[in-house]
Amino acid sequence: QTHGAVASSDAGRASPRPLPPPLKGWGFLALCLLMLCACGPQIGALEKGETGRVVRAFNGDALELDNGLVVFLAEIDAPARDQPYSTQAQAELEALALHREVLLAYGGAKRWVGRPRAGEDAAPEAAIAHVFVKSEGGSWFWLQHELVSRGAAFIRPRRENFARSEELAQIEAHARASERGLWRRREYSALNPRQASAVAIRSDASCLAGAAPYRIVEGRVAEAQTFANRAALTLEGGDAEAPFTLAIFGDNYEAWSGAPLATLSGARIRARGPLGVFRGAPQLCLEHASQVEILPD
Repeated sequence: QTHGAVASSDAGRASPRPLPPPLKGWGFLALCLLMLCACGPQIGALEKGETGRVVRAFNGDALELDNGLVVFLAEIDAPARDQPYSTQAQAELEALALHREVLLAYGGAKRWVGRPRAGEDAAPEAAIAHVFVKSEGGSWFWLQHELVSRGAAFIRPRRENFARSEELAQIEAHARASERGLWRRREYSALNPRQASAVAIRSDASCLAGAAPYRIVEGRVAEAQTFANRAALTLEGGDAEAPFTLAIFGDNYEAWSGAPLATLSGARIRARGPLGVFRGAPQLCLEHASQVEILPD
């Protein structure tokens, strides 16, 4: 009877459920992405900053948070005002960030301070930050990455802000090759030295001025000259009487961290920066090595 009771009890007990098979393929990838989203924004080596909600997006590369802080998007720029593609660039920024929760992160200079306006004692101040946006689904994305990959913005590294310029340059190169966004416009195609000279002369401004047009120029360095506190790289194909040069001087020259400028004679390069004129000569101003890319022959 005892054995029978035991047998009867075991017979009525449910069989144990088999363990689920290990996740593979897309299931494993989905789990990894879910875990990644749960960890919050992936800021890497950047310094965590303020949080807030975006109440305004303007110029395609700037935001205002609900605490009143204005944020300039670090390491990128977008067409503004009456420039080609400016309306589309602002629309992309609004679609991605407006009314959403964001986290700021810093990889260089954190603040821009302007000049006091007429009748005001305090100078306007804005943050210069990488921005991570929380989507409606709760996942986070890097705003600069999205804007550049869509062709709504281009990279603009500076001497005090270049932490992720190398990564952004790769993203921009893919967007440019795919002719996404602003890269479909003739106005943003890479210029040769003669075309760049015409744009610089037409701007009739110093390449250090904020209003100077920012462009990409490709060409071969005919001559690289270095001096005590400046350097000039003259490109082939410009006007013989007013050759086109890449200019770097002062603190930017002292802090140059790229290939020695004197070794660039004969190299094919792609440079980006503001175009202007100095004493009638057209030039592009450099401030950091990330503005120059050496191209293969």
